[in-house]
Amino acid sequence: MKKGKVLGKGQLAVGVMVIALAAAIWLNTKYMPSSTKYLGEASYVSAEADTETAADTKTQDYFATAKAERNKTLKSAIETVEETLKNDKLTDKDKQSALKKIEAIADTMTREANIEALLKAKGFEKAVAIIGANGINIIVKSDGLTTANTMQIQDIVTNESGIDLSKIKIIPTK
Repeated sequence: MKKGKVLGKGQLAVGVMVIALAAAIWLNTKYMPSSTKYLGEASYVSAEADTETAADTKTQDYFATAKAERNKTLKSAIETVEETLKNDKLTDKDKQSALKKIEAIADTMTREANIEALLKAKGFEKAVAIIGANGINIIVKSDGLTTANTMQIQDIVTNESGIDLSKIKIIPTK
């Protein structure tokens, strides 16, 4: 080390990096929404109504309507495939393809029903599972979910569906 030199180039570079890191952390905490400040904590979509009575009625109607609409859509898809199967001009390959579609729909319905039943058994009074091409949405009646609740839901969904955690969306509603 030369006489009279207090800081070297390397020490100066490390000092600048430490200051930049501190500034990045400060900016991140200042501008990050408070609901996502903890690593691993889930963020939720809120569906709140103006009054509790209206919210309760709306929630009850929502769960019943969502399940009825889902079942109606799936039954319609099965009927369409069954009508296709009745066509005499289909090849064996086309019939096998149609049967695979029916099996896939039935499998989806079974997985959704199993997830809903397990969620109810774990204490979630009302729940709807909707499996789509890009993942799964879980709507649960709750005044607020804890991290433990979220982990229970994620565990049930991954065990029953095999869907990756990144493709699970949990939506609590009142």
